[in-house]
Amino acid sequence: MGYIIGLLMPIGINYLIYRKLKEAGVSLFMRNIFILWALFWFVAGYIASYDIGNVEYDILPGRWAEILRALSLTWSIITLLAFFVFFGVDLLTGFKDFTKGKLYFALALTLAGSLYCLFEAYYVTPRYVEIKTDKLEAEKLRIVFLSDVHIGGLSTYYHLERVMKLVDEAKPDILLLGGDILDGVMSYRYRELELLTKAAEKAKYGAFAVNGNHEYYWLLDVDVEGIIRECGYNLLIFDRVEAGGIVIIGLDDIKNGWIKPYLKPEDEKKFVLVLKHRPGLLLDADGKFDLQLSGHTHGGQFWPLGYFKNRVADSVQGLSQKAGGYVYVSNGSGFNGPPMRLFVPPEITVIDIVKE
Repeated sequence: MGYIIGLLMPIGINYLIYRKLKEAGVSLFMRNIFILWALFWFVAGYIASYDIGNVEYDILPGRWAEILRALSLTWSIITLLAFFVFFGVDLLTGFKDFTKGKLYFALALTLAGSLYCLFEAYYVTPRYVEIKTDKLEAEKLRIVFLSDVHIGGLSTYYHLERVMKLVDEAKPDILLLGGDILDGVMSYRYRELELLTKAAEKAKYGAFAVNGNHEYYWLLDVDVEGIIRECGYNLLIFDRVEAGGIVIIGLDDIKNGWIKPYLKPEDEKKFVLVLKHRPGLLLDADGKFDLQLSGHTHGGQFWPLGYFKNRVADSVQGLSQKAGGYVYVSNGSGFNGPPMRLFVPPEITVIDIVKE
């Protein structure tokens, strides 16, 4: 059913835009150019997606497949935005004839909206959270949490450089990666991996990571787990460590898992942090953790999709309290597919755990 919707929706949207172009008096030649352009990105996106999902076929080199797929998805978002803008213009003008004046106005709004979405996706900012506890020996412990960086596709070196500059300025005691960090061919991204390595080296009590679902998309032809470890991160796959006076339990994304097997009797008096890519709570979590850090949803990436994603994931963006502990769900630092966001800004999360 999902594939049918994914097939019919872009066809329907492009057809409606074509009808609006015709209504506005755009020549047949230019309308056909639009259709051919839309068809190219539609077919290219499916070819690229098929190539990425079937690594035994070599239709395109992996690097170009991921870039082509991201560009195709970008075009899909632009046409979707155009559809809503055209509908809005029609609504405001009482659904009267769609003139060339209305068309130019709608196209200008679509261009402005697309440029804003591009700007927002690349403009990462820090988000600060403070949590008080009586389970900390030191006066304060600073954690920087990164999730959903998605190094791959149209994610650039300069984007990651800004992210890591913000991490460096925050001076973390512990650096945590919440999954979906690597999302593409890494053979030519040595500069990006160097940035990850330098950030891990500066974390006072160490750097730790868990897998996200996108790491598993690439495990067949890219040793993402080996790369993460080589960059200096302790990859926690159903594992437990103590660092900076707290307990960190890392759960792999492939299963929900339980935290009880990783807890010791003395952990009742310690601050327990659960690092888990998807925000859904564990069945045995009640009263056994102090803070869970998750990502995955991107906040929907486009408003108002976050409301629906949160319902599916049973989560709330940002900080909330559940099952006797705090849960923080990040918007993520990058983007999935198109380099675009709408009113859901990317973030690095700076968490100060303060002794109460």
